[in-house]
Amino acid sequence: MTSSPLPFASIENDFLRLEYLTTTGPRIVGLYAKGAQGNLLAETPEVHWSTPHGEYYLRGGHRLWTAPEDPFYTCPENGLDVTQDGDKVTLKSLVDEAGLEKEIALQLDGNCVQLEHQVTWHGSEPIELAPWTITQLRLGGMAILPLSNADGLLPNRNLVLWPYTQLRDERLELHDDLILLHGSSKAEACKIGNRNIHGWIAYTMGDVLFTKSFEATASGIYPDMDCNVEAYVKDVCIELETLGPLKILKQGDTVTHAETWQITIGDYPATLETARKLNQQLSQS
Repeated sequence: MTSSPLPFASIENDFLRLEYLTTTGPRIVGLYAKGAQGNLLAETPEVHWSTPHGEYYLRGGHRLWTAPEDPFYTCPENGLDVTQDGDKVTLKSLVDEAGLEKEIALQLDGNCVQLEHQVTWHGSEPIELAPWTITQLRLGGMAILPLSNADGLLPNRNLVLWPYTQLRDERLELHDDLILLHGSSKAEACKIGNRNIHGWIAYTMGDVLFTKSFEATASGIYPDMDCNVEAYVKDVCIELETLGPLKILKQGDTVTHAETWQITIGDYPATLETARKLNQQLSQS
């Protein structure tokens, strides 16, 4: 059970239990799998910072943001509407100070979680944004971002680095077919992203594999130098992030982004051999 001091509820089946906050968010704070130890999501109750609209508390777990990143659109999460229709739970925020309304609908399906994310714009002027889903996982594992293997004369891979990312960081491994980012704690952050054509990214945790699947479309322009996947690690967690294409929204317009999480119990050491086996399996499925 999550150690969150805030009110939360849960849904569960024979394989998984998912815990979510009920008064603020939308935020998933707990993910537990039968046969695995503890919360697979990171818990970060002490992390917070100032924003133009007040103090923002990170809280850990899974959240919905918008890209490109802009501190003005990072608002304190105040208030939440929770509804349940059968085995589907919907978490809907109030309209925040920046004019954004966020919603996450979640549903369990065996060892999978189906998530539908939605951002609605309530500002008076049009805005260009992309939905950006961020899953904070506990440290100790390895993130896997597969690269394109397309042949031909044209470029087939992009690597995007943030100002604080150091290529000599021992947590970062660059291979011809994969990007690997190890979930080790350091005071310095490391982040990398790219345009993913395979529709999945993953994180190994020894006896657990966490996989995020999403629609990887060939069309559309993505934020952050054309990234639809990103991975970030610092001192308290590692993040697996997916992004939708940029859209121009008028007042009342909505953009959506779907993900499927799959949690698999097995033997998944944080090695290049493991990553390559998974890349072969998942990219052909």
